[in-house]
Amino acid sequence: MWTFLSRLPLVATLVTFGCVVIMFALGNWQLQRAEQKTVRLLAIERAAETAQVDLQQVTRGKIDNMLDMPVNFEGTVDAEHFFLLDNKIHKGRVGYQVLVPVQTYSGTVMTNFGWVAATDSRDILPNIQIDAEKIRYAGVISLPLDNIMVTETAVVDGDWPKVLQQTDLNIIQQHYKKQILPFVVLLSAAENSLFVRDWQPVVMAPEKHLAYAAQWFLLAFAGLAVFIIAQKNKLKRKHN
Repeated sequence: MWTFLSRLPLVATLVTFGCVVIMFALGNWQLQRAEQKTVRLLAIERAAETAQVDLQQVTRGKIDNMLDMPVNFEGTVDAEHFFLLDNKIHKGRVGYQVLVPVQTYSGTVMTNFGWVAATDSRDILPNIQIDAEKIRYAGVISLPLDNIMVTETAVVDGDWPKVLQQTDLNIIQQHYKKQILPFVVLLSAAENSLFVRDWQPVVMAPEKHLAYAAQWFLLAFAGLAVFIIAQKNKLKRKHN
């Protein structure tokens, strides 16, 4: 065995084993992601069985522990200042998600009203009518994740609504110029609503991550096996 290893070409061996290590690392990362998604789905399932909490309970608690918790609150929307989250797809159609500030006794909370279809022209935004009366809302707590690769194009000026590329609460506060709570509420589905509320808290199921992990591990084993067989054949030819 040692004789075989000592005859392996240095560069090819390092490259092969480097690739194998990377593929094993990617497989392990997919296993971790599968575990995280499983924990998240269990948390969502437990939260769905929990009685709705008041918005004040959310503001007093640790935000991370409130993720996906059902919440209800009374408030009045700021119908003149809302945001459109761009490039949201529903059943193959391009549209926007409508993010509206709602004034409550606990503060201003950004509330995702759901999806609306885009018009035929990028220059014409959809005409959205939002009831400005004080009513009671119900939904779940969401913590938006900022993607550093996304560049916002909206200009801070007096024009509304604002089209944003992602739910970045810091950017939103720069435009809205008022203090907002550090989370978003995804509103529950409602009959006869103009907005589509089909939330997908987990985009990729744990089973897919497990399948990807298996693929990476198989590729690693296959790459290692091909390298060993090729080198054995090469040494055998040299010996002959």
